[in-house]
Amino acid sequence: MEKINSVINLVQHLYSQKNPVIDWNEWVFNGHIKIVAEWVEKISKDHEFDTQAVLAAAYLHDLAYSFTSKNDPELDEKSETKAREVLKEANYSNDEIIFIVDKIIHGHGMHDGQKPELIEAQVLATADALAHFTSDFYLVICWNHYLFENKSLNDYKVWVLEKIERDMNKKILLEEYKSVAEPYYIGLKKMFSL
Repeated sequence: MEKINSVINLVQHLYSQKNPVIDWNEWVFNGHIKIVAEWVEKISKDHEFDTQAVLAAAYLHDLAYSFTSKNDPELDEKSETKAREVLKEANYSNDEIIFIVDKIIHGHGMHDGQKPELIEAQVLATADALAHFTSDFYLVICWNHYLFENKSLNDYKVWVLEKIERDMNKKILLEEYKSVAEPYYIGLKKMFSL
């Protein structure tokens, strides 16, 4: 428990700093990262997995957002590198760092297009998607133009419609949670199709 608390404190400190690229750190930490972690805890009541490792991954999975933007071509690599640094500082072993970063965080993004084998990566992917649906994620991204400069409302609508499809059909890997996301999915699809 001490190690996960160290991770949370270190991550919270990183997000408390001003991001030199985009002013969104407070919202990303409170409006996304913490909600992903809450979903991990809820899912842990229904499934057996290494909850502490997935909680650490939840706090670390988008860590580069604390100092760069979604448009950074090295975003994933920077997040994973910074996650390793945080885990090392929190006294995680090399094996734990490999498990959390390479197996859970990297696996949850389905970089190879395949469903991750590990339940821990499936939980993180599901929690991440649920956080998108059950928070103001899509509205905040669009309202603040966090992803694209000089793009129209229609460009954002296209992005949201593609993203909600991916979140619903590719990232929610624990089937029973699709019913949780479905009303949000339907509402967002209607709203962003106007």
